[in-house]
Amino acid sequence: MAAPSQPQSVAPKIKNPTKEGWLGKQSRHLRKWRPRWVVLEGATLHTFKKERDYANPTEIIDLKVFSSVKSSEDATHKSFSFDVYSPVARFSFVAKSDTEKEDWIRHIGKAIVLSNNKSVYQKEIEWNGGDDDEEDEDEEEEEEAQDDAQNDDAEKD
Repeated sequence: MAAPSQPQSVAPKIKNPTKEGWLGKQSRHLRKWRPRWVVLEGATLHTFKKERDYANPTEIIDLKVFSSVKSSEDATHKSFSFDVYSPVARFSFVAKSDTEKEDWIRHIGKAIVLSNNKSVYQKEIEWNGGDDDEEDEDEEEEEEAQDDAQNDDAEKD
C-alpha cells in the first residue's frame, strides 16, 4: 500500500497557514535527516526546501489519514523529535527545542482531531439522509413525552 502522501509538482495554494517553520525531516527511503520548511494549513502538512517558497513541495501529507502525532525521541535517538503516523506510514521530524516540538505536536494533533471530527460529522449527516437537525428531533420527542405525562396526570384526576 502506498504512503498517503507524495511529492507534488503543482504548487499548493497556501493562503492561511496555521503554523510554519524549519524542522528536520527524515527522508522515507534513505532515512537521512534534512532541513525542511514545514507548513501546516488545515489538515495538510507541506514540506519545502526553501523558506516561504511554496512552488515545489517535497512532501504533501494529508493529516485526514493519519491517526496521531507523538514524541519519538526513543525511536529516533534525536532530542526534540516527533512522529506523525498512521497504520501504514510514519513521518519523523525534529524541532530545535522542546517548546517548539510541543507546539508542533499540539497544532498537528489538533488538525488531526478536527479533520477526523469533520469526517464523522459529514458521515452523520449522510446517515441522516442529509438532515443535520437532530436537535429538532430530540426537542420534538421531549415535547411528546411531556404531553404524554400531562395526559397521564389528567387521566388520574
